[in-house]
This record gives sequence, C-alpha cells and structure tokens, in this order.
Amino acid sequence: MERTQDTHEGYGMEITDLYSEIVEKLEKKANPKIASDDRFFHKVAGFKSYGIRAPVFGELFKPYRSVLKQLSFGEKLELARMFFQSGFIEQETFGIAVLSYGAREMEPANFDFLDEIAGYINNWGATDYFSLSVLQPLLRAYPNETMRFLRKWNESENLWKRRASVVAFTRKIGSSGKFTQEALELCHNLIWDKEDLVQKGVGWALKDVMRGDKQRVLKYVKALRRKGVSAIITLYAIRDLKGNERKKVLRINPNGKSF
Repeated sequence: MERTQDTHEGYGMEITDLYSEIVEKLEKKANPKIASDDRFFHKVAGFKSYGIRAPVFGELFKPYRSVLKQLSFGEKLELARMFFQSGFIEQETFGIAVLSYGAREMEPANFDFLDEIAGYINNWGATDYFSLSVLQPLLRAYPNETMRFLRKWNESENLWKRRASVVAFTRKIGSSGKFTQEALELCHNLIWDKEDLVQKGVGWALKDVMRGDKQRVLKYVKALRRKGVSAIITLYAIRDLKGNERKKVLRINPNGKSF
C-alpha cells in the first residue's frame, strides 16, 4: 500500500509492521492456562485465545489508542481485516476498536466489507462488541440502508450474524424507542432459532427495547409465552420487571391461560 509520511506519534511504519508489533505484544502476554479455560468456556469450533484477561489487555491496548485513531479510514479497514483473519478473540477486539474509530466515516458502501469481517467472528463477545460499536452508529446514520443489511444477517446461516442482527437493538438504541418496530420484526424471525446464543440475543434485545416502548413490547413477550417460545428468550426479556408485574408474565403457560 502506498503511504504518505507517517505522523502516528513516532510510528513511522507500514500497517503490516504495526500489526506485527501488536501481535508480538499479545503473544508475549499469552497465558496458555487461561487460553485453555477460554476454549472450554466458549465451546465453539475454531475459537482461539491468547488467554489475556481484561485488565492486562487494557494496559496493552492503551498506548495504541491514539495511534489507531490517527490512521486513515482505508488503513483502519486494512488493519481491521488483518486482526479479524487471525481468529484470536484479542485480535478481534483490536479490530473492532479500529472499526469503531472509523465508524463516522463508514457508510453503506462498506457493508460488503463488514459482511466479510463478520464472517471471521466466532464468539459472542466479539459479536456483541461489533454490534454495539460498529452496527449501532450505522443504524443511527443510515437507518433504512442498515435495516436492509440487518435483514440479510437475520436470515444468515451464520449464527453470529443472526445474533448481531438483534443485538444491534440493545442498549441505547433499544431504550430510545425509535426502533421498536424494526427490533420486533427481526426478533420475531428468530423466536424459534435453535441456537441458544441467538435466543439470548433476542431476549436481550427485547429487554432493552421494552425500556423504550414498555407496553407494546411487554404485550409481545406475553404472546411469546403463550406460544411456548423458549424460556431463554422470555426470561431474558423480563429481567427488568419486578414484583407482581413479573409474576403475571411467569404465570402464563403455553396453552394461553394463566395459573
């Protein structure tokens, strides 16, 4: 890649060199015992980890924050692809951070790139970080185009893309009340999904969207209980409910009656 003069706080290097330097530091912090525990916890084929805990990773990442922010948009995409292709969750975390720094420059023309990147994700942590840091800014900036993109992921054979299609409606997006219809549409498509990590994503989205449109979403969750939808979804969805309000939902059984 042809480069102009670098000003990355003393990092006069190509993107490949920057990537190699970061990977070298990650490898030096690797903990095989924790990495083994991580693989057992995630139980996903192809999952890879250096076994670096969050505090240690945070200290390693901190010196690179300003460096990564100063990269051109094209450089951010190039570096992010390198991180994602590795399959290591710690590198994916770096990659998502790089993409989040370029989120304001991102537009629908970059959706093919994001689709490629998401194909490398193989764990729920990276899926959720990606959804919150990359998909949500796009949903705010380009709601119609991003919805078309999320609808495709909603039907994907890739479970992480399906999960991302609904996790994109959690946190502030959900509680804003601006995307209730869109969130319910995509959640409804996945209520019978066989993957529990997708079901948990649906439940999480419903919980947060309920904060922005309580009566509408609560009515929908009650209907799901009557249909006999997995309790994973409905129990996640009503986590904010307390007392009698929660008990009324739990009393609903699949034959449509309460007890």
